[in-house]
Amino acid sequence: MKFARILILLLLIHGILPQASFANPDAPTAATLAWSSAYASTAEGIDVWLRINVVGAAPTDDVNLKFIYQTFQQTAEYNHDYEPTNWPSGTKGAIVGNNRVAYIKIHIKKNDYPEPTETFQVELRSDAANTVISGPARVTVTIRRSRLMNPIAGIMESCVNGGEPNNDFPASAGQIAVNGGWCNTSFETEAVRDVDYYHVEQSTAGNITIRLENTTPDQHDLNIYLYYRDVQEGYKLYLQSTNPGQQAEVISNAPIAANTNYLIAVYWASDTGDKIPTYRLSVSR
Repeated sequence: MKFARILILLLLIHGILPQASFANPDAPTAATLAWSSAYASTAEGIDVWLRINVVGAAPTDDVNLKFIYQTFQQTAEYNHDYEPTNWPSGTKGAIVGNNRVAYIKIHIKKNDYPEPTETFQVELRSDAANTVISGPARVTVTIRRSRLMNPIAGIMESCVNGGEPNNDFPASAGQIAVNGGWCNTSFETEAVRDVDYYHVEQSTAGNITIRLENTTPDQHDLNIYLYYRDVQEGYKLYLQSTNPGQQAEVISNAPIAANTNYLIAVYWASDTGDKIPTYRLSVSR
């Protein structure tokens, strides 16, 4: 009798205590989808990548979550400032298996004349009865004037929209221009083993060379990694350069496909002092 009372008490306590927020392994469809951020920023002519996260799924859960994303015009005009999704049905996508993110690309057009900052929105909707959208349904995308070329000073800037905190995440990282010279930046406000990301994409196939120089006086080890984007499985490691210490890193003559998104990761590998790590990065053909 005493054992029975203890068992009943344990069962009651189990029913009262809050359970884990992970989805039930027997019902993985309890997971939801959400935008990683309600805001994104880009520049004219630089495609924007938006990230969709799986929320509430345990690491071993298999999911099958179907979604639709749809652009909505604001001050930015479709077909003039950006390429819209299918209207009115939107564009379909899915996250399946053990995948936990999906990246979608919205093509941003380059206008022949300067325009003020403009915005449009992208809405995330469910495309299946077992798919629930959590958080804000729409992300607002801001298109700013291109900073790739300053026509007055004639100075080429190789990094477009690539500063902090944008470059902390693959989805929001800016673009680095091929043959655009050095991109000078740092790991300010970041910690050892953090990563800075940069997108690179070319309309024609060919080879690129990526150079990374650690400009911090006598401190820190920085490495570079190059990833390509697989439509089904996200980014996959392609090439890398991991020389020890402050030696420069080079990935030479890397073959790239046309109109394919590649991701450059600058990795702060080790901390050998208290100075803020600074570096410069370039991509050339």
